[in-house]
Amino acid sequence: MDQTRDSRKGTPDLRGLKALVIGLGVLIVLGTALVIGVVVKRFMESTGHAPVSIVSGAPFATVLPGGSGGKIAGIAGAGGEVAVWIDDGKGGRIDFIDPRSGAVLGSARVR
Repeated sequence: MDQTRDSRKGTPDLRGLKALVIGLGVLIVLGTALVIGVVVKRFMESTGHAPVSIVSGAPFATVLPGGSGGKIAGIAGAGGEVAVWIDDGKGGRIDFIDPRSGAVLGSARVR
């Protein structure tokens, strides 16, 4: 077995091993930073929609379209809009309202 020896001290040359250890250490640090970055990015994307808020701070009033006999069965935030589920006993509908102005932007009905 022929081992490369450092001519100064007669010990094995460990420069290659040192370079490998340093390189792998750098890869571990970069990999950890990448994992943390992906987790933060996905967390920000999952909460990317700003909560619905009224700029003036005052409540808005609106009149929902439709006949009598309907009742509000549910309310949810939908992006920058408010979705209101109206149950009228005939399948219901969902009205989309702009919370800043109180305007009804549109509706969806199940047929």
